[in-house]
Amino acid sequence: MSVPSGTDPTTGDVMKTRKKVALATATAVLLSFSLPAAAHAATEEHLYANSTVVVTDVRTGAIVYQQSEQIPVDTNSTSATIEARIPSTESSAAPTEPGIIAPRSSVGGNHDNGSVKSSITIQYTLKGDQIRTEKVTGSWTPDPGFGLKERKVEIYSGGGVPSIIKKAPTANSYSYNTGWGFQIKPPQNSLTSPRVLAEVKYQLSGTGSAWLKLTHWVDLSGI
Repeated sequence: MSVPSGTDPTTGDVMKTRKKVALATATAVLLSFSLPAAAHAATEEHLYANSTVVVTDVRTGAIVYQQSEQIPVDTNSTSATIEARIPSTESSAAPTEPGIIAPRSSVGGNHDNGSVKSSITIQYTLKGDQIRTEKVTGSWTPDPGFGLKERKVEIYSGGGVPSIIKKAPTANSYSYNTGWGFQIKPPQNSLTSPRVLAEVKYQLSGTGSAWLKLTHWVDLSGI
């Protein structure tokens, strides 16, 4: 093939080489930004448990208090302890705006500003993309003068068709081993993740005040 007069046959090769060098440089620059960003995102991953508290008037069924929180869980931990302190009966006489008067929840924490405290600890084991609920312990701690009745605990393994343990404790503390095997961790969804319900009815004794029902859900959708 003839080369047009006045044209350097090496010019085309030089241009191709320059384009390749420019492309390689741009790729290297992009990688230099994306790799640290990806590493940063990985280190920023946070584990959490969800805690949802609802208090209803037993007689009317009206909700007098509710609050939901995400509680951080240590990435090296194999258990999540959630404690929720409920405001006094007087404070719960009217609906509460979220964030105004809230039960305080923590991992391994303790807060003393209410009438009844519900504590739930879920012990679990992780293996790759699988999770197994090992044991559930918990308690209800009423302030002096409060009576409790009709305690209920339900433990769900998670998944579309979960295994369920249902108990009716006669004391204010409980401890149950599940005996379950591993299961694939479901998507981060409160309804399909391992979860626990602790429910109790309480009343300020001798006052004739209404019985209230405390419903406390804890799930591991963020684990």
